Amino acid sequence: MDETLRIYWKLYNEIFTNEILIHKSHNLLRKFEEEFIEGPILELGCGQSNFLVEFSKTGKEIFAIDNEEFQLNLLKKRIESYAGKDAGKLHLLNITIPEKEIPQEIFSLVIATDFLHFFPMRGCKNIISQIISRTQKGSLIYIKVHSKSHSYNDTSDTGIHEYYKHFFTEKDFTELFDDKYFERIIFSNTVQNIRSKFTREMQTKWTKKVLDEYQIFDQLERQAIFEENNKELNVGSLECVYRRK
Repeated sequence: MDETLRIYWKLYNEIFTNEILIHKSHNLLRKFEEEFIEGPILELGCGQSNFLVEFSKTGKEIFAIDNEEFQLNLLKKRIESYAGKDAGKLHLLNITIPEKEIPQEIFSLVIATDFLHFFPMRGCKNIISQIISRTQKGSLIYIKVHSKSHSYNDTSDTGIHEYYKHFFTEKDFTELFDDKYFERIIFSNTVQNIRSKFTREMQTKWTKKVLDEYQIFDQLERQAIFEENNKELNVGSLECVYRRK
């Protein structure tokens, strides 16, 4: 994790209390909570997961995977403070997928939020094949990714395309989630054109902290960076819930 992202997540942790995290974050899985079968929950690339914090009070065993130990430590503190004695056993796994495989347990729920777009399609297929072998009939799988409608998909910046390996279409989902193994419960294709006031203010605070950290104090330079960072993007997302057959 580079220093600018570390600054962001430290600030995120300060601003987003558990209550704000749950209240502000979208949780499509809440609609299907009564359908969770027995078994642990897994999240890939969990970060400071609103899902795992909220569902930690179910008492289910939780497997949280992230390649940044910094994030896992923050998540551990969140879950312990939120769920307390109601929390199930928590496994914090500092590993990189797919270099290391998903744990061998059979999961009731697998979550991959803003995760698969860091892999080319062949890498995504490898991950989905592992999910198939780690789930059973009735297990739910939640996926959210950047779509082709995202402004980043149209950029000429090669660095962004090296960072985000794939922007998804509904056809890609059909290819990845073979109906031999999965039935689709819900599919959403959205584009957000304007950020909320809360998100814009968060961006401004983060930019200020980064500029201060790197000792950029020239007012014209700071203003130019603030203006660039405050430009609105089309944030295109595909979101889907599947059930294992």
